[in-house]
Amino acid sequence: MAANSAAALGSYRRVSSPGEPVRPPSTVSIVVPAWREPDELLEASLSSLREQTVARRYPELFEFIFVGCGGVDLGIPSRHGYRVLCAPRGKLRARHLGTCAASGEIVVAADADSLYPPGWLDLMLRPFHDPAVVATTSTTWYGPLEMIVALPKLLAFNAKVSGRGSAFRRWAYFAVGGFDLSADDRYLETRDMGVLVAEEEVGFRRRLEALGRVVLVDAPVIHLGGELPRGLRG
Repeated sequence: MAANSAAALGSYRRVSSPGEPVRPPSTVSIVVPAWREPDELLEASLSSLREQTVARRYPELFEFIFVGCGGVDLGIPSRHGYRVLCAPRGKLRARHLGTCAASGEIVVAADADSLYPPGWLDLMLRPFHDPAVVATTSTTWYGPLEMIVALPKLLAFNAKVSGRGSAFRRWAYFAVGGFDLSADDRYLETRDMGVLVAEEEVGFRRRLEALGRVVLVDAPVIHLGGELPRGLRG
């Protein structure tokens, strides 16, 4: 859903300053797939990830990978310092290619149509100091409905790993066999988002839980939903 400007700004402030960034326990790769995102949203999303406080504090630990699946200006991620890869159409194939190419021990899954408050990545990575944690997942900001849906939202997001904002140990991805890439074909044939959610968010989480803990971090991501809020434009 399109983000309400005031609500989006409130969420942005909420996760902006969780304190001094904590040094991650290992190297980190941020992987962002894209398909036909408007230039303005792509600029805002990729920039918000590059401006994460923990990545600015410990740049030697981070790499940024952009997987362009067509229909986007590849000059935008290049200008923001992303390594650019090209993949066949399909979100899971793009994520898989980025994960295979990643050098980081932790892979962060982000989207090119969402905004990430400056302290988001720091909060997402802190649980990995516990070796029993194999993944973390965040929530999405629901604008003016946030107060109403706060509890059910946490329950819902605690049953999956959000494709919009999550992180996992790279070894764990391969240990569970990665994604079932045939879900991309079923989605492209049916246009049913439930097909992708069932694999990328629900099935993947269940397989990860066989290896260790999956931690929900209440650090909301702002889904721009095709519209960049006025207050967040440069």
